Amino acid sequence: MHGIAFAVDVAKRITLNKPLGVAFGPAFAPAVTLGLSVAVTLGQPTTEGQSELMLAMTSSSDTPFLESVERRRPGTSLRGYVTRTLPHSSAIVVANRAPHEPRPEGGFTRGAGGVITALLTLAEVAGADWVACARTDGERALIEEHGTTWNAPLIRTETRLHYATPTPEQYEQYYSVISNPVLWFVQHYLWDLANQPVINGRIHRAWNNGYVEVNKQMARKVVEVARGLPGRPLVMVHDYQLYLVPKLVREQLQGAIIQHFVHIPWPTPQYWKVLPREMRDAILHGLLGCDIVGFQTSLDVRNFLMTCEENAGLAVDEREKAVLVDGRVVYARAYPISIDVASTTRLAYSHGVMVEERKLRDWRPEHLIVRIDRTDPSKNIVRGFLAYEKLLAHHPELKGRVQFWAFLQPSRQDVAVYRNYVRKVRQTVQRINAQYGAQGWQPIRLELGESVRKAMAAMRNFDVLVVNSVYDGLNLVAKEGALINRSDGVIVLSENVGAHEELQPHILSVNPFDIEATANAMHQAIVMGIDEKRRRNEGARDVVRTSDIARWITRQVQDIRDLAAAPGLRAG
Repeated sequence: MHGIAFAVDVAKRITLNKPLGVAFGPAFAPAVTLGLSVAVTLGQPTTEGQSELMLAMTSSSDTPFLESVERRRPGTSLRGYVTRTLPHSSAIVVANRAPHEPRPEGGFTRGAGGVITALLTLAEVAGADWVACARTDGERALIEEHGTTWNAPLIRTETRLHYATPTPEQYEQYYSVISNPVLWFVQHYLWDLANQPVINGRIHRAWNNGYVEVNKQMARKVVEVARGLPGRPLVMVHDYQLYLVPKLVREQLQGAIIQHFVHIPWPTPQYWKVLPREMRDAILHGLLGCDIVGFQTSLDVRNFLMTCEENAGLAVDEREKAVLVDGRVVYARAYPISIDVASTTRLAYSHGVMVEERKLRDWRPEHLIVRIDRTDPSKNIVRGFLAYEKLLAHHPELKGRVQFWAFLQPSRQDVAVYRNYVRKVRQTVQRINAQYGAQGWQPIRLELGESVRKAMAAMRNFDVLVVNSVYDGLNLVAKEGALINRSDGVIVLSENVGAHEELQPHILSVNPFDIEATANAMHQAIVMGIDEKRRRNEGARDVVRTSDIARWITRQVQDIRDLAAAPGLRAG
């Protein structure tokens, strides 16, 4: 569930009339949605009540990107809505990652990815405290010096950041063994079940000493923070690393409202049986400590309800989308995540993107196919290139007239399966270019870790955008492309991507495993009449504009009020 993950150059000195805990909100949302590496250096106060923040997003170039930074207080109306709807609550966002991490040379790098963007916006409008894991040596060093709580330097409001502090060994077992790859591969249906996984003593130890232990530490920190806040605790837990936290918090904070949002797919009850009963039962009952469990799609909700019924023997009300457990009702709801429309649009029209767009015009092929992804096996990059190869083989008239421009960000290169996947991607591109290329024409133009400015220019100008993930929680690239494309481009979208549920009437749907069908969809998009292209393009854009990040937040807040909050917490 990530956007364009590339670095961009920008340096801008800003003086704010706020304490050192100050930071930037949704004005920078696209920078994070699109995966920018943002560094902030806290300077000495210039005058009483002021502090300086140096923002720097870096890539291989030293050219300034954003010409200016809009100084505004974002989300004011949304913040007011949340306050009015839940007037006596004290919100806590709980996530594996903090919104930033320290840099060795000083300052902080703002986290990349759509999840961090969404959580930054959520934390800001809810006035939430933030509980995270200390993941890096830099974070541990700062905690050793300054303690486990301080003002988060990348949130504009008075948000406080609180760290749980597992040992490096515990974190490694929790994150790099159980969360990734075990849970990630289960939830994206990636395991080769005839051979993998092998649940051995190492996995069991990592579960008990890593995943369970870190979840306990996070829950203890949440309880500690909640007991120091004035209102009724509203605990908003995020993603697959923290499935056990809701139940652990419920046991200690009986009056808390607890929600967990799962950003990645929820598989069928049968596929969960890849995991030992001890693990899958703990995950399920951990989530059932919630009042509401949120998912990206209605299919995820159905799969969750079936998992509760079939794997745990619990009573499920399919019409109400609810589970009865321990005398409580737990609701399951779909809240498809989205992007900050205004900020993403501003970035798409920024000076740096316009410069790259002018460069693109110098070499743009007649038909431009684009993809933007992390090099995660779930993104199905190799099959996408194989489908393109089929397109060239079946339609030789396109040779020299079409080009596939792929922006790929290497991901999790400390894990062997991810390193091997990058190697396979490179080999596939080299083979196709060698076989089909001609003088002056390269079928695939591969960019590894390139500037977001180029990627945004490509998004504005694609004729075909390929998003063919094996499975994906939502995939914000599809929404970004739908929003900012100005070439009447068509999206070829996997039926197993969460965004498919919202965008289906306006895209070309493909089975991600069928390279012949994907090749045919690419060709259909290329030869499609301009009126149909425009209709699809405008329809997809309208969906994204209507269902933006604000709607993602307000729907959750409404359900918290209507389904979970006691009368004394509700407005009016």
